[in-house]
Amino acid sequence: MTTTVSPESNAAAAIQSESLSARVMGLGWLLPLNALVWTLAAWLARGNLDNQGDMVETLVWGIEWQGGYAKHPPFSSWVAAAWFSVFPHTDLAYFALSAVNVLVGLCGIVALAGRFLPRQLAIVAALAMAVSPLYSNLAIKFNPNSVLLSVWPWTAYFFVRFVQPGSRRARSSAAVALGVCAAFSVLGKYFSIVLLAGLFAALLARPAWRARLMSRDALLAVVAGALVLFPHVRWMVLNHFPTLVYASERTGGTLLAAVGRFGIYTLAQLGYLALSFVFVLLLVRASKQRAARLMALSYVQPSLHPDLWWLALGPLLAVGLIAVLGKTQMASVWGMAQWFAIVPLWLAVLTRADIRVEPRRAWRVLAVYWLLVLAISGTVGYLQARHNADDQAEPRAELAAAAQALWHERTGRPLGIVGGPMHEAGSIVFYDGGKARFWNISAPKTSPWISEADIAKHGALLACRADDVTCVAQARALSGAQPVTIDLQKKAWGMVLPPRTYQLFVALPHE
Repeated sequence: MTTTVSPESNAAAAIQSESLSARVMGLGWLLPLNALVWTLAAWLARGNLDNQGDMVETLVWGIEWQGGYAKHPPFSSWVAAAWFSVFPHTDLAYFALSAVNVLVGLCGIVALAGRFLPRQLAIVAALAMAVSPLYSNLAIKFNPNSVLLSVWPWTAYFFVRFVQPGSRRARSSAAVALGVCAAFSVLGKYFSIVLLAGLFAALLARPAWRARLMSRDALLAVVAGALVLFPHVRWMVLNHFPTLVYASERTGGTLLAAVGRFGIYTLAQLGYLALSFVFVLLLVRASKQRAARLMALSYVQPSLHPDLWWLALGPLLAVGLIAVLGKTQMASVWGMAQWFAIVPLWLAVLTRADIRVEPRRAWRVLAVYWLLVLAISGTVGYLQARHNADDQAEPRAELAAAAQALWHERTGRPLGIVGGPMHEAGSIVFYDGGKARFWNISAPKTSPWISEADIAKHGALLACRADDVTCVAQARALSGAQPVTIDLQKKAWGMVLPPRTYQLFVALPHE
């Protein structure tokens, strides 16, 4: 029996196809919209930056534009300093930086997934990762861990472009970009060695990729990476490798304990990916049970998609090997950037099994997710303010204003150097617009940009919490001055929060 298709039917099908294509292409706008939602969510949930002081620390280091810093390599600090050379020194602007960092990484996932999947599914891969805590609430704290979210996916993307078939010119360009991105990954955090080890394992494991190992383009990648790393390596040599000393302090214990820590680390990673797993299942049109089983099997069956399996699981294997042999004290958030290829793997496995994923459903799923995120964030922020939690109640911006006023009253000059713990002194530097410089009075070697001659010439303001006995004693001895005790309060959610007490010491400049 012969079926005749009329021209009108073909036209209708073409119009329907174009309409679907337009809707699918519209998915790309969900990525920057997600960045806006999380910027607002962080601002609602937190009346201050992070409790640990990592975000302030990252910026006050970056202001100095060093080749490295006491604890970490410099990339995250460089990014923060560059950002705040343009944007105002506010919490909202810092949360926006965190969200943009995530956006860059999600775009990298789209690019990587696009080497294996149709474009609409590549965008779905990024949207699925966007709902994971790794790319959302954990990523809001911008620091050496979260900066890797933006560079690891692009490193993997250029690696894939380098090893996949293409013109000689395209491979050479990809090799140079691979070397540069790999170097910036290392400059973000030395933990990036697991990414490079994972990619190298993938290179050896895939026969079609292995041929690239001894090519001229591989040498180009090494040279490009070495050139980017050279200033930091030089800094390490001149400063006696302080970052490696700090990293070595995170090792120790027995081999059995190291295996246990890696097991806990792995379970935490699976937990971080649970929302992304559910997100993909919600987009599956039918056979959800079969889809879930295949996605779970993809972790342990490389044959389902060997190329993406090595990209997705190679870094985890490297983490296990290095962490166990090195007996490393691990934190689960160290691996937050390593899952750039896991959703592309799931989607590729489902595609090969003829399980249909509906990208259009992402709109509705994300709309519900974002509403929940904003509602929960507002509730958390309000309750923290009611309960006087540090995230909301510490008057850090108010402390900066009070310190600046006291300094100007005593000296008539702009505030140039602020000493004390990172929470207090670093916050003063941040909210003062980055014009001042941070001095670590308890460990001066970690702020080598401040010398005794600088203190003598410019003076310094030292800030401590009133209950920080060690800081108060150090500040009194260094300044030779009596403290000025101030009580500061912060307003949040229509409430005046309980006061916090600080002691400020003014070390006057020598005329």
